[in-house]
Amino acid sequence: MRILGTVLTLPALLFSSSFESTLQEEQLWLQEETFVISASKFKENIKKTPASVSVIDAQMIETMGAQTLVDALRAVPGLGIHQSNMFINEIESRGVKTWFSEKVLILLDGHSLNSLRNGGATVQYDKIPLDNVERIEVVRGPASALYGENAFTALINIITKDAKDIDGIEASIKGGSFNTKTFNLLFGKTYDELSISGNINVVQSDGYEPYIAADAVGNSGIADTSSKRKNMHLKMNYRGLYLMAHYSDREEGAFFGIANALNHDTLFNYETFFVEAGYKKEVLMDFTVHLRAYYDKNTPYNTMQILPAGFPTSDHINGLRAVSAWESSKTGIELVGTYQGDNVVFISGMMFEKQNLDKPSEIGNFDPLTMAPYATMTLLSPELRSIDAVDRNVYAFYGELMYELSNSLKVTLGARYDHFSEFGGTINPRTGVVWEANANNIFKIMYGEAFRAPTFAELYNQNNPSIIGNPDLNPEKIKTVELGWQNSSLDRVEFKTTLFYNDITDIISIDQTGLHQNEGSIEVAGIEAELKYNLGKGSYILANYTYQDPQNDYDKTLGSGISKHKAYVGLNYRFNENYNLFVDANYRSEQNRISSDTKEPIESSIIANATLLVKDLIDEDLTMRFSVNNLFDEKTYHTSTVADYPLPERSFLVELKYKF
Repeated sequence: MRILGTVLTLPALLFSSSFESTLQEEQLWLQEETFVISASKFKENIKKTPASVSVIDAQMIETMGAQTLVDALRAVPGLGIHQSNMFINEIESRGVKTWFSEKVLILLDGHSLNSLRNGGATVQYDKIPLDNVERIEVVRGPASALYGENAFTALINIITKDAKDIDGIEASIKGGSFNTKTFNLLFGKTYDELSISGNINVVQSDGYEPYIAADAVGNSGIADTSSKRKNMHLKMNYRGLYLMAHYSDREEGAFFGIANALNHDTLFNYETFFVEAGYKKEVLMDFTVHLRAYYDKNTPYNTMQILPAGFPTSDHINGLRAVSAWESSKTGIELVGTYQGDNVVFISGMMFEKQNLDKPSEIGNFDPLTMAPYATMTLLSPELRSIDAVDRNVYAFYGELMYELSNSLKVTLGARYDHFSEFGGTINPRTGVVWEANANNIFKIMYGEAFRAPTFAELYNQNNPSIIGNPDLNPEKIKTVELGWQNSSLDRVEFKTTLFYNDITDIISIDQTGLHQNEGSIEVAGIEAELKYNLGKGSYILANYTYQDPQNDYDKTLGSGISKHKAYVGLNYRFNENYNLFVDANYRSEQNRISSDTKEPIESSIIANATLLVKDLIDEDLTMRFSVNNLFDEKTYHTSTVADYPLPERSFLVELKYKF
């Protein structure tokens, strides 16, 4: 791997500058892009991994001005970010998106962040801060053969910095538009064989002020997009023994309303934490063992104004109001063994997880079955709650073989068996062949299957006539074929293209009676093309283009909000060791609407951003970063059948960071 990293940095020597730090930083940047961990649970050459992978490293996160996960994902081909009616961002992957993004598995240092009631991780973590992040690895396509549930259309692994990456204390303050204020404290130190690192992040913002001309009940006004977020992360390691813990507390306003009715009396609150302890070390020659145990807890407490006063009838003098709370938890253990020989790697593992939803509690001023108003806010009896306490057990076994038949040909075979106490077992295979035809051309052919387990809400929701759970649901299934080509024939230019085809069946949707059912299918064909041109001295150009054509089985149309064409271009220009400018832009073609929505499609849009990074400002340890989002103040929206959601106007953010 070191030899490969050295070879990749040779072109930079032709454009070396007089300052040594430039060359060193450029070497580190190129080396970061030579490997990937998440595709096979093993550090491997990114060019030869049997997967479609994108890596966003710490240097790019800093230069592009990304503050949160969804900020960074704008540069990834095949992905898209959409605003929902609530604070939740929807992550689209290859033409498929849902409210909770439960078809995308999001990991933090390999630890799953996806929730149990609704399946996704975006409710808690779409805006996880990036100050402590070393790299983000995105695997586009199914990954259940190694990771199990939710690794359906994509996998995102957020890898945090180790103590050696930090080596001290960094404190930063940020302020900008919408009265946004952020404080971050990052620390890391190694003491002999003990390493300790962590991060504390606090964000408060009034949010932008989108105007809605007519909501679901005909009212107009400004949406409440206010936000308060706290995140803390801790890692400790001693001779292979490690402890990792994360805490998150998030408060959000109503945005466009849970029922698309504007209000300023809603507060969504999600408090989550997890702790993981484990041991990872080479115990025998060429054999590494990784044993981990973990506990996750999620405690939402949501106070909601669903409809305003006088709705749904004049008898509802206070409208519809509700308070909903529950606790969910995951307790699990996993054992992974990795053998690495001269031309073979074999990974095998097993896991067990107990999943619980406990202490559901709901208060409301209406009967959820008849909608009849109550005189006061009333604690609902268990018979009227939207869900009861439920639990399930999950266990799995998996294995993967990576074998290099020659220096130019690598074959990967893998499969995983998952068993759920509700619906039984499912087997999901994976295979790939990577052929390095010559020094400048690599070809890949990949096949994978994945599943998405029904969530607790889809299985057990009750007392809501429009959203009824179905305990007889089966998991959703996907089969994917990918063909890839990587070319580096031109000096300092890397080109990649991937053709993909997804066949998704047993889709869980809500029928006309409000019942969740396995019905329908989606076929998606598309292409992803990527280009990177290294200008030398730390400057480069990135570009990618995605074409996707998802069609459902009943009317052969795109899903709501989906664009057939998407493109991204970014320029990083490094003036010298102290000044760096990053400018990028995202293009989206017109957004389709569902067949029942007769409004015109939303027009295409281009959103541009710019970030100026200044190091050694006054003091050599002081850094300033100035970012402008939506540089040209583009007026654009995301689709909704009621009223389209305006996206934020031009905004500014200034950061000062000092390293002690």
